[in-house]
Amino acid sequence: MILTELLTDLAAGINALIRSAASQLQLTAPQAFHLLSIPIDGIPMSQLAHKFGLDPSTLTRNIQKLEKMDLVERKAGNYDKRLQIVLLTRDGARLLQSLEEILTEQNHYLLEQLNLEDQQNILDDLEKLTWSIECIREK
Repeated sequence: MILTELLTDLAAGINALIRSAASQLQLTAPQAFHLLSIPIDGIPMSQLAHKFGLDPSTLTRNIQKLEKMDLVERKAGNYDKRLQIVLLTRDGARLLQSLEEILTEQNHYLLEQLNLEDQQNILDDLEKLTWSIECIREK
């Protein structure tokens, strides 16, 4: 298989795992991806939109749905009031913890299929691959 096919298969597999974990918590896969991408101290809407390659209006609709579920809130930035920061609510943080527990269990199973050397190599290689993808996206 060529790299594009492998990456496509990897992305499809990861999406399926996250979709399965999300459905256990009555979330959609995009909602799960959004929650997984919001750090404890929040993230600017513009940065989140860039991370997902979404138009700002699409991201706004997605975040509004999460706000209605009381999982996130938006606040103005400290220095620039035009900046909208997305933060997890208490309920959002609890749900995120549950989601991460399910995904951690899946990750343990995935890594058990590899020997210790391969486990370390795959983590290092995925980190490098993620960095390379970000470099391409920043062009």
